[in-house]
Amino acid sequence: MTMNAPLLFSAFAIALRTGLFYAGIELEGFTFGFVLLGLVTVLVFLCGHFTLNEEPNAPLPMIFRAGLQGAAVFALVYALFLLLFFKVLNTAEFPMRVAGLIHDSTAQGVPEEEARRNINAFFTPGRYAFTTFAGLLGVGTVNALVFAVLQHKVLRRFRNR
Repeated sequence: MTMNAPLLFSAFAIALRTGLFYAGIELEGFTFGFVLLGLVTVLVFLCGHFTLNEEPNAPLPMIFRAGLQGAAVFALVYALFLLLFFKVLNTAEFPMRVAGLIHDSTAQGVPEEEARRNINAFFTPGRYAFTTFAGLLGVGTVNALVFAVLQHKVLRRFRNR
């Protein structure tokens, strides 16, 4: 069950994001990011829990590895989906965001050509997907370490009773 959990969580996140898109619900800013952070946190905890179910005397590195692997699979699958999402399904969002960023930059006195060049070079679906991957993996790593210590040192005592 340990390796099925990240795929199930990824499928849920993908279905939710796609469903919101087709329902016409626009997400402001980092709103969906909070959902992803919650999912990766619960996923990492469950990966450690499933590892302890399979091997009750699992050492700390084994619990950490299970959580990290779960977070990595989730982050990779979701980042690949995000790249596909913005290149195939939601092709209008990035040009609208770029136009808004260019407008904001020119309002602050930056020449439009320079703003357009800088923003188009940085703000792409590929970079957005990579940043999402790195963020989810980073959060997953921290969660994996915290939960591994918690599950190894504290929660294991309650499981043996």
